[in-house]
Amino acid sequence: MCQLMKTVLFLAFLLFASYSPAASKQDVLPVPPNAVPEIIASDMRFNGAPMQIVQFASLDSKETLKFYQDFFSKNAEKGKFAVTPANGGVMIGALMGERLVTIEIHGQPGEAANVLVSSIKPKLAQSPEKLARDIPRMPGTKVLQHQDSRDGGKTNRFIITQNKQSVEGNAMYLREHYIRSGWQRDKDDTIQSGEHRQLGFSKERRHLLVDVQKTDLDTTTVIYNEMTE
Repeated sequence: MCQLMKTVLFLAFLLFASYSPAASKQDVLPVPPNAVPEIIASDMRFNGAPMQIVQFASLDSKETLKFYQDFFSKNAEKGKFAVTPANGGVMIGALMGERLVTIEIHGQPGEAANVLVSSIKPKLAQSPEKLARDIPRMPGTKVLQHQDSRDGGKTNRFIITQNKQSVEGNAMYLREHYIRSGWQRDKDDTIQSGEHRQLGFSKERRHLLVDVQKTDLDTTTVIYNEMTE
């Protein structure tokens, strides 16, 4: 399973867990005392819910994980948190009042790592199907995630969907739709025959990259990454 899908499933597990509607214990994102966080996007939403997200560099991923285990055991709802392995690292998350706080630590234990810290309020989330209703997709497609952000005059949409159609079937459907809708085809690459395709389109100030990949024998994952300048 690809890293993106692991992240989505981990978020979904926490998002639909029971949580207390009590007020948040704090508004700022938790980071270790010596960390120097960098804001990734000042205006971001995950499935329609406003999302805070920062990143920082860690010299020791094991110590960073311990910091968050200790932090959540003291501050999370009933001291509970979830930990799951990730490709080249680990994810840890917990519910804190109305907030879902998730940390992704990308690095081997004891080594330097890149750390992403994010926070959303699950009760503000909307249906990703509704948010992505304008995205072309084959019959039977399910929308797993809709993420959008704004940074200055630039906007970005990141959408993950799944269906039971073939990689080539999805690629043909999307290619025909966008060309018929007046988009220019900039990329049409076969990464692995029958398993992985990438398509790129542009129209005026909009640029779209679509990644179509076989997730397992019965499932194809289609990822849309659209940027408007």
